[in-house]
Amino acid sequence: MGRYKSVMMAEADAKAFPYHVDVPVPGNGLGKQMDRMADWLRGAFGPEWRAHGAVAGGIHVARYMFRTQMDADAFRRALDDGL
Repeated sequence: MGRYKSVMMAEADAKAFPYHVDVPVPGNGLGKQMDRMADWLRGAFGPEWRAHGAVAGGIHVARYMFRTQMDADAFRRALDDGL
C-alpha cells in the first residue's frame, strides 16, 4: 500500500509542479549535497517545491519540481554555480 501511495503522490506533484530539474544520482548517492540543495530550496522557495526519485534515460535522478519555469531555472543556475 505504501508504494502505491507514493506513486500517486509523485503523479499529483508532477501535475501541480510541472517544471522539473533532474539531478543525476551517483552510485554512492548525493550525501551532504542533498542536504545543501534542500536547505537552499527551503530558503529560496519555502514549501513551493517537491522532490522525488525517478529514472530518466536509464539513469537514477533526484527530480526537483517547481510551479514555474523561472523557479526551475533559478535552481538550475544555483546548481551550475556549485550549490
